[in-house]
Amino acid sequence: MPLRRILLILLIAVVVIGAMVATALYVPLPLNPYLDFQVLYRANQGILQGIPLYDRAGQAQMVAENLGVTVDQVFVLPFPYPPWYALATLPIAVLPVDIAVRVWFLLNIAMLLVSVWLMTDGWQPWKRLFSFIVAPLFFPILGALIVGQYVFPTLLGMALLVYALQRKNTTSIALGMALITFKPHVGIFLLLAVVIHLLLGRDEFGRRAFWSVAATGAILFAVGFIADHNWPVNYWQSLFEFKDVSKCQLCVSLPITITAIAGGSFDQAIGVSFILFIGLTILCVKPFPALNNEGLVSLFTCMALLVNPYLQNYDFAFAVIPLFVVVHAADRISTWLVVLTVFLLPSLGLFVGRAGSPTLLISTIILTILILTNHYKGHKIIS
Repeated sequence: MPLRRILLILLIAVVVIGAMVATALYVPLPLNPYLDFQVLYRANQGILQGIPLYDRAGQAQMVAENLGVTVDQVFVLPFPYPPWYALATLPIAVLPVDIAVRVWFLLNIAMLLVSVWLMTDGWQPWKRLFSFIVAPLFFPILGALIVGQYVFPTLLGMALLVYALQRKNTTSIALGMALITFKPHVGIFLLLAVVIHLLLGRDEFGRRAFWSVAATGAILFAVGFIADHNWPVNYWQSLFEFKDVSKCQLCVSLPITITAIAGGSFDQAIGVSFILFIGLTILCVKPFPALNNEGLVSLFTCMALLVNPYLQNYDFAFAVIPLFVVVHAADRISTWLVVLTVFLLPSLGLFVGRAGSPTLLISTIILTILILTNHYKGHKIIS
């Protein structure tokens, strides 16, 4: 990428972020900073004060001192994300929490709109404009925005992969792959699929892209030690602590649904998850070499949403990626009606609050079937 273009992108980013901070300072957006956002904010505050990222005791002591209470009156959730997520968002912790949550909200909207822009590259202008309007109204996305969730960098990474694979841009592929690791329990499926896709290509682009991704992974691994000097061990401990603390009471996933019907536990749902993974992998083997870039990203995004045992409502914001792919491919009334159903079904989650809504699973299953069957007259997902 030419230096002039890089400098232009950096300048635009600085201007946009400056505008966001100014907006957050002077526009009283009605956002609660003590929902999901507080986990990231407190973790980043801790890093700035020399507390290792996965040190819950240290973070609890910090919060207690800030609030003027005793440690036993404070509850701090384990940080369930890789250390580079915290490092990438570290500047947010410099701001007061009520300002920081507004900046985060605006950043999430910006990442969503950039994702839409990438996914709709080459679309008709009216169709593209309409996409910018309806994307924030997709129920899981709307919910994620309100609670300050962390899905949007990974959503941007997925969209960037579609765009970069199409244009064969190795730098953008490496950046997209880095972003999808921000939500590793979802991004790992797509990461592996893209790596296999690059290696199967057996061309110069595939080799360059693979080594670019490998170098990016090595850099992320190394910078993780800035946030926590023993992060490879402490991160896994934090994940297990998070599972024990959350008890997955708000989870909505196919493995847990199947296990619950059979009267099983979360641990048994992990076994069901493995069986689903094997089954979907077998289904994907045949069409895999013929998948175009959109199909590759959308299919393995759906797989992550179907086989993962630990998912909550906001995780299904990622379903907007395959939804856009199906919209791009659809040119018959019957498919458009299915698309409308997939878009509207999750809205029924309004009646269950933050509890898991099974309509999210139904929409994802429909999208997966549409992609695998590839029943379109026009643009093909599978060549």
